[in-house]
Amino acid sequence: MKTKIFLTVIILIGLFASTFPQTKFRSAVYLTQSVGTHIYQHAGATTSVPIELAAYNTSNEYTGDDACTIYNPTEDYPPAGNQLWKWRNAFEDVPGYSFKENYLDTDTYNIIMIKHCFASQSGIWFWWYDGPQDTLNYPQTQSTYNYQWYIRKILTVMERYPKKFFFWWNLPPATEEEGPPEDMARLKAANKWMTDTLQAGLDSYGAFPPNVKIFDYFSLLKDPSSNYMNAIYRDAVNDAHPNALASSLVAPILVQRMFDAAIAYEQSLLPVELTSFSATTIGSTVKLSWNTATEINNFGFDVERTLSSPALEWTKIGFVEGHGISNSPKYYSFEDNNLTARKYIYRLKQIDSDGQFEYSKEIEVDINAKIKYELSQNYPNPFNPTTTIHFSLPTSGNVKLTLYNTTGQEVRNLLNEYKESGTHIINFNASGLSSGAYLYKLTAETFSMIRKMIVIK
Repeated sequence: MKTKIFLTVIILIGLFASTFPQTKFRSAVYLTQSVGTHIYQHAGATTSVPIELAAYNTSNEYTGDDACTIYNPTEDYPPAGNQLWKWRNAFEDVPGYSFKENYLDTDTYNIIMIKHCFASQSGIWFWWYDGPQDTLNYPQTQSTYNYQWYIRKILTVMERYPKKFFFWWNLPPATEEEGPPEDMARLKAANKWMTDTLQAGLDSYGAFPPNVKIFDYFSLLKDPSSNYMNAIYRDAVNDAHPNALASSLVAPILVQRMFDAAIAYEQSLLPVELTSFSATTIGSTVKLSWNTATEINNFGFDVERTLSSPALEWTKIGFVEGHGISNSPKYYSFEDNNLTARKYIYRLKQIDSDGQFEYSKEIEVDINAKIKYELSQNYPNPFNPTTTIHFSLPTSGNVKLTLYNTTGQEVRNLLNEYKESGTHIINFNASGLSSGAYLYKLTAETFSMIRKMIVIK
């Protein structure tokens, strides 16, 4: 006995491709003080960060929304010193810091450059603060063990913000007056660990976040024969602040590395690409279905509804969890039940893991609309090896669905049987066919319609 499908008043509303907007990593904020300020725009330098930024945009033909920008606040950040422990406080939203509110939770800047300084006080280079005590040489000095603890804490927060790109300076070199050689050896070891171990994914932290780039500032200005700052780059013999020569050296390297890395990250991201959003009605129920081709940090979808007339505010009627990060097709559905007869409008609110969101296109559903003969375009198309074909019948009767090649020869009989009125779905597997274009024809009563599908292998 043949199975019959009973569907009452069913509508299939358009399949389309739509990509939720992807973040462009072009807008940077330059958060620093002291050494970083000298590098940004040093009096007497042959160039500066603003000059190199303009040259970078020109050479890459970046204009309009594609242009790279840098905002350099006039105030120091963090306030009253940029030691590593203060940066950790900022990232973890300790009272008195506005870093999370001003930079992490807003979309004003998508590139955040941070530079911290060496934390010297009474000869102690690596401060201990609310973390594992270094039992090897505490309290006289702090070793790289404690430095690493801080870096990992900050990195954990950076990883939670994939829509931000972080350009992170390591510690700058110092002068002979600022620490003995053994402290400088630890400083070098800490910086080398940061670039060669942590960033390489070889540390106990694990895989290094792709939205972070470490800028090896230490190596640029270090004396080739010691771990101190090269004398030719100092403002004075006993002053580790970079001079005009250092600014001229670093500014173009900083701009190129920061934006090259940020744009490379931008291009590696998979946006949430919505390939279809459709609705069917069965009695007083509307079933919404949608597919994505790719996803990045997709927390999920709020399903929202409003009336077609009179227009009312959008109402959230449900939530469907996303797949996070994916580069393969994902399929979603949601049912809106017990509706009264009228027209409704639906949309999806796609929400990222960091709370940012975008809306889909809207679709209108009339659960009173009369069904008509219709053969929809198969989806996906092109495909390999499976696809689906939807068709609608206003009356019950015998239905034929036939596949032809482009010369008109019949290739396969997909369907030839009695079907009830309503909308039906045929799952088609083309594993036995060669690549190429094919035609599929629906015949029912006096109605016939042809569409084209493409098999790619």
